[in-house]
Amino acid sequence: MIMNKYILYILPLMGLLSFVSCTNDEDPIPSNETGEIRFSVVDTTAVEITTKAPFGLDVNDFEVSLSRGNESVFSGRKYGDIAGETITCSASDGYVLTAESCEEAEAESANSGWGQARVYGEEAFAVVAGESKTVTVECGLANSSVEVDFSDFIKSTYQEYSMEIHTDEPYRSFTLNKANHNVKTAYYNVGESGRTLYCTVNLPGFEKPFRDTVEMIPSRSYKLMVKVIGEAGDMSASLDIDVDNTLQEENRPESINPYE
Repeated sequence: MIMNKYILYILPLMGLLSFVSCTNDEDPIPSNETGEIRFSVVDTTAVEITTKAPFGLDVNDFEVSLSRGNESVFSGRKYGDIAGETITCSASDGYVLTAESCEEAEAESANSGWGQARVYGEEAFAVVAGESKTVTVECGLANSSVEVDFSDFIKSTYQEYSMEIHTDEPYRSFTLNKANHNVKTAYYNVGESGRTLYCTVNLPGFEKPFRDTVEMIPSRSYKLMVKVIGEAGDMSASLDIDVDNTLQEENRPESINPYE
């Protein structure tokens, strides 16, 4: 199965409506001069994705936030409510515009804990007095996804087979098996330092399960393929790891004799 990354972009679009001031009532940004910013959200997944259905995200539901330093200008506003507006802001540097399809917590709690794709982007910029500025924010997949498949040999030989996966949060432990592995995807928030995925494969006839780990990095799509190598009496399991359609590594344990 070909893995793909899914990217959304925020691209410029002229606006017509303007705010009186790009600030909030609690934390005004002092300045006697102003400039203008404008932005737009465009969903390009229909173009980027060729082998599987798009995420089905509606950019009008994206939450857009604008801040300057530690001060929030506005946050959590639906893009559909402010699309096409030109925003007048106090001239200053240090502004940051962000857009996201969902928050980090929701990215792991949605769909009964299996999670969902999180698309996020941010852009830092300055507002120049007397100038109009189009802010472009490139939004891409922010979390990592994990899919599991089993070799044709396993599917044709065993009536039951499964892989359990979890990270440092045991309550988010998922079992992929004959009934659900082709329809289930698990999503994980992965920081810059990475995150370890623990895998346990159970196959009939194998006295002990096969265990391995995958060191995930941010914004990647992982496909884990479980295989059995050898013949009766000298069989071993292996885990092939595809990352965004590129075979990253192939882990082979010591042979496991299923009849011991």
